Amino acid sequence: MRTDDPRLAAALATYARFWCVHQLAPFVDQAFGLAGAMDHRMIDPSCQNGSGQCLRSFCDYDWALRLPLILLCLLYPQRHLLAIAHGINFLGWVDRMPAVWDYMCWCAVMEATFVAAALLSATMAETAAKFFPAMRAQLIVLYLSAAFWKLTTSWYDGHYSCSTVLMSELLSGLEPLFPPRAHLSQAMMHAAPALVAGIEFAVPALLLLQPRYGVLLALVFHQTINLMPSTYAGGFSIAMCCRLIIFVPEAAAGAGATILRGVSFAPRAIAATALVAVTTAVMVAIHGSIDAHGGLFLVLAQFYFLSIAAPWGAEGLGQGGAYGSLQLQEDSLGTLKMASVVAIVVLPPVVAPQLALFAFALGMALLGVWAPHPPLGFVRAHSTDLTGMAVCGAFFYAFLHPILGLQMMASSTMYGNVKNYGGGNHLVVPTGLLQDWLSRPDVAVRAPAWLVDAFGGGLVRVDETTSSVFRQLAVSGADMAPKLPARARELLHSINASGRYFEFYAARNYFDRGYDHDKTALHALTAAGAGADEPAYVIPAYELRRALQLARKRGEPFTLTYTPLPHHLGTPTDWKAYGGDTVTLQEPGGQCRLGHGASPHALQQHCRGEEALWRRPPPFWLTKLLLPYPFPLFDGAGDGVHCTT
Repeated sequence: MRTDDPRLAAALATYARFWCVHQLAPFVDQAFGLAGAMDHRMIDPSCQNGSGQCLRSFCDYDWALRLPLILLCLLYPQRHLLAIAHGINFLGWVDRMPAVWDYMCWCAVMEATFVAAALLSATMAETAAKFFPAMRAQLIVLYLSAAFWKLTTSWYDGHYSCSTVLMSELLSGLEPLFPPRAHLSQAMMHAAPALVAGIEFAVPALLLLQPRYGVLLALVFHQTINLMPSTYAGGFSIAMCCRLIIFVPEAAAGAGATILRGVSFAPRAIAATALVAVTTAVMVAIHGSIDAHGGLFLVLAQFYFLSIAAPWGAEGLGQGGAYGSLQLQEDSLGTLKMASVVAIVVLPPVVAPQLALFAFALGMALLGVWAPHPPLGFVRAHSTDLTGMAVCGAFFYAFLHPILGLQMMASSTMYGNVKNYGGGNHLVVPTGLLQDWLSRPDVAVRAPAWLVDAFGGGLVRVDETTSSVFRQLAVSGADMAPKLPARARELLHSINASGRYFEFYAARNYFDRGYDHDKTALHALTAAGAGADEPAYVIPAYELRRALQLARKRGEPFTLTYTPLPHHLGTPTDWKAYGGDTVTLQEPGGQCRLGHGASPHALQQHCRGEEALWRRPPPFWLTKLLLPYPFPLFDGAGDGVHCTT
């Protein structure tokens, strides 16, 4: 590929302006007082909260630094400016970790790739030549990982699955607008696990085989997210919408003429415009208004639809070319091949979960064979360049972090009903290996001390507490089920779904940030009252230590009763039934009491070990990565993972 092609520079400038649009969305929402997406990038009007305490190390950098730089890049998308803006965004992500949304990790790894491409290049065109193929490969890996983590036993069980919760929410919004759809609702609820997983696998497959159709499907997928009455994750949608332009680089290179070209194929342009108009009307009807995230998504969707609707092959659009070049290769049978891969991967777990590993391996092998570059050829060509490093970085984050247990919140396991610790439920790979391995006493005594300190200690069951911090991070403080539309709850009941849905993500991301939470479309997630019925829940010992540090910073007196669980217990039923010694902590003072009539000697020995656990803060480096969710223990709930996000 020529690195002096002016079209490459033009395409990169369009990507840059789209990227700036994404950055501006939360600023616009805050400036106009709009209730934005629940997963927006949080920015502050000042560096202080209501108590006058600085919340972050960078404090005012959003308004004082990022905003002027974004506006400058929007007007003058130059390589050096863009590298600085992407670099500051990446550092801001590091500063906010681990309280970030999963898609922000996607953005961060791609922004790091852009900085590397810019530093290794001398011109805009050369930057584009390095960055575009690397980012395309990264985004395909990331989309594939989001689909991969849906291959869990609980995802395919409609009683627990996030797919049925989200489908019920979507249908509850659409039924009043399209009454005939109500007759299909029951069937769609039953088909939801395979249907949603199929769409998620179809997006990366089409982006690989037929990029412009992949972009179209991705836009449709993200718009369904935008239509959710309660779970409106428009931050993810606009972030990806602004980056999908790299899969239609010819449209990006000729962005100025794209709308004008619409006049020459008026019927298609009219159809695209009508589709966006109808979608806009539906969104207004469901949400009552449109925020910057949703509005900008619809504006950009018009651009995409006009580009995709253009006669393929006209004016140089889509004429051959290898994967990674300005003109992306389109497989004429790509849609059929995609459907074959999706059917092979997604359908076997419905009828024979034991075949999931074989089915996934077969589907990925076929996708590799049909890819524009065979996998081995791709490895040989990119093993030492930026594309290869970018793919490795995305793969490590997206696949290995959950497997090792390095990350839970902000990992690529969103809405997958993944059991992250205490024995996995994924049909292909294990999860939480470090936690499970180091929970065994015989392993812990031989392992390096720093590793045991970070991941050891096993699991504990929190039985009761008066701590507002623990309550906010636990179950009642994140229960979204009562906030689902009434029709959604009715649909869930009709298929015998549990109807349980927990926004542990929001409870953590908006911890001590009520002013940010009030600016979103979510209803308030507040800590349960002291007398509320809070079910017991299970967390790793690491999370117990982390939450204790937060509770002590609030300086309020509290009691906490928990039960250390033996490492061989791996199901919620066993965790709930276990009747071992309980430990009670009283603050202030750190007083320890041991339950079940223990002897004074046992009390002294056990409490000495527990007190050491309480007083030892978790390793700082790990607190920037790992933020575990609790596992609620309900009567008769079975051993599945309820929908959490």
